[in-house]
Amino acid sequence: MKKIFIIPLLIIFLLGFSGISGGTPINQVPYASLTGSGLVTFDDIPGGWAPGTNYDAIIKFYEADFGERFVGQTLLTSGDFDILSGSPTGPLSLAAGAPNQNLNVFLATSGGITSQVLAGLGPKEYPNFKAIGEGSIAVLFHYDQSDFGFRILGGNEGDAYLSFFRRDGSLIQDITLSGLSNSTFYGFQREGGIKDIGGISIYNTDPGGIAFDSFIDDVPAGAGQSAPEPATLILLGSGLLGLAGFRRKFKK
Repeated sequence: MKKIFIIPLLIIFLLGFSGISGGTPINQVPYASLTGSGLVTFDDIPGGWAPGTNYDAIIKFYEADFGERFVGQTLLTSGDFDILSGSPTGPLSLAAGAPNQNLNVFLATSGGITSQVLAGLGPKEYPNFKAIGEGSIAVLFHYDQSDFGFRILGGNEGDAYLSFFRRDGSLIQDITLSGLSNSTFYGFQREGGIKDIGGISIYNTDPGGIAFDSFIDDVPAGAGQSAPEPATLILLGSGLLGLAGFRRKFKK
C-alpha cells in the first residue's frame, strides 16, 4: 500500500519542480517544424531607426495582441530590467506599462535583412537605450494555441524567462532560454497537440536586451491575415537619432 501512494506523490513533486502544471509539457522544437499559419511581423506599423517609435498602449493584430504584462501579474524591476511574478487574473487580459515603459518598435538589420522588431521598454524609459529591450512583453492570442514561435534579436549570452498560460490565467509551464544569441529562432509545441495556450509573458536579463520578430501561431481558416489596428495605438515619438548607440546595443 505504501508504494501505491509514494509513486504518485513523487510524480507530482517532479512535475511541480520542473515548472509544469497539469502534467503535459511544452517542448522546445525547431521553429521550422511549427504548424501555425499565422505570422505577426511589425513592418506595417510606425517604427523607424532607433530609438524607433514608442507605444504607450496595447498593440493589436488579428492573431494576437501585445502588452507589457497580464492583468494580475506583478511588475518588479532589477537594475535596468523588468521582472514579472505572480499569476494573471482570469480570463487573460493585457495591461500596458507606464508611459515610456511599455513597448517599442524599431528597425533592425541582421544577416543583410532589415525589418521592424518589437521590444519591451524597461524602467530607464524611452528613448534611453538602456530601456529598449530590457522591458517585459506579454502576448494574448485570439485563439488557443498548441504551438508558437518567434525570432530573438540582440541576444548577448543572457537569459529569457517565458511563462505559458491558459485563458483562465492558470500556468501551463515556465521555460528559461539560456545563452541567447542574435537572430535565433525558437519554437514551442504542446505535447499531444493540446490547444490551450492562451497567452505567454516574457522578460529577460540579457546584458544588451532583446527584441522580437516573426511571431508564428495557429489561426483558424477565415480569420483573416495579419493587420494592425492603428486606432488602438498611442504613438509618442519616433526618430533617426542614436543609431550608433543602437548598433552597439543590438549587434549585427
